[in-house]
Amino acid sequence: MIEVSQPEQQTHPTKIFKLIAVGFVILAALIAAFSLYVVFSRAQVVVLSEAQEIEHDLIVDVAALPNEGEVAGGVYQLSKSATQTFAVDSVVTIDMSAEGKVRISSDLYRDQTLIASTRLLTSDEVMFRLKKTVIIPAFGSVEAEVFSDEAGVVTALPEGETFSIPGLNEETSKFFTVESVGTMVGGQKDMRLVTASDMVAAEKTIVDRLESEIKTELRRRAQETGTPMSGDLFDFKTTLSNSDVAVGDEAEQYTLSVTVDGRAIFYDHDQFQARVRQMLSDKLPFDRMLTSLELEKSCLKLEKSDLIGKRANVRVAARGSSVLSVEAAGLDPEKLVGVTADAATEYLETLDGVSSASVKLRPFWARRLPNTADHIEVEVR
Repeated sequence: MIEVSQPEQQTHPTKIFKLIAVGFVILAALIAAFSLYVVFSRAQVVVLSEAQEIEHDLIVDVAALPNEGEVAGGVYQLSKSATQTFAVDSVVTIDMSAEGKVRISSDLYRDQTLIASTRLLTSDEVMFRLKKTVIIPAFGSVEAEVFSDEAGVVTALPEGETFSIPGLNEETSKFFTVESVGTMVGGQKDMRLVTASDMVAAEKTIVDRLESEIKTELRRRAQETGTPMSGDLFDFKTTLSNSDVAVGDEAEQYTLSVTVDGRAIFYDHDQFQARVRQMLSDKLPFDRMLTSLELEKSCLKLEKSDLIGKRANVRVAARGSSVLSVEAAGLDPEKLVGVTADAATEYLETLDGVSSASVKLRPFWARRLPNTADHIEVEVR
């Protein structure tokens, strides 16, 4: 009788079952790994955009009871006057013409007329002139006022100095004698003169004081009415400036009267900044976004004000910088799904306004961007 071994008949089916089990484990591991890859794969895309400057003149409305698009605030106005006396500190040295009198005597048988500005010449050839027309009677004399032709040349001329009359012909002039009466004094003189720079400095002194007083008073009024005051803007105008002396006058002191009109708006600074940012952003193309805003006090100007309506318009010279917006069509993550990092970088750097781009993948061994757009994060800097 032949006996059959049972264990040998069961070996083959057992190996098959083991292989099938191992296959299921490997397949499950692959599916799990793929699922983990799909779930946890991420891509961070950083785009460096070329900055572009933007500048626009904007009008921002400020109102005590603001409507949509307006900024909360208030407008105030005040006029103040002041009068102040100032000492004249400017000493000016000026050249003076020598002045005095001469006696003109005639031995001529007839009257002789000498018109104003007739020349009289000293023995040292210093020129004088008559101030007024005179008539020298026949065989008589007359006194006349004279002045040196050139200022500062003559400091003093003694009494009895003789003169010739070069304007008369030689035959006629010998009948006349001219000599000084008393001492003539000229040369230089120190004078206190009101200068234009003195007047400007004096006006500024009063204006600065009035502006400071107006600011203090308007701030007090705004505080009392509960107006937002985190931002403010003042506008001043000098409406009157009168002096009791004119520029160039000689004086020891002078009195100046000045009137200054002042307007002010007080507003919520954060609201104002946000409004300007929004208005400037609205001026940008759809594919760009505002990244910075310059809003100095020098960029603001009070345009119009309505005290009754408690409203004001502020002109803003707004300046800022913009970069590509993440909403730009070229940066849509759908365009980057499933491509390699190198291909994504190359594509992005061909876009207008992009200076460079980089891609970071997770897990670290991934070579392609995720197949799901939601797993791709695009950042613009």
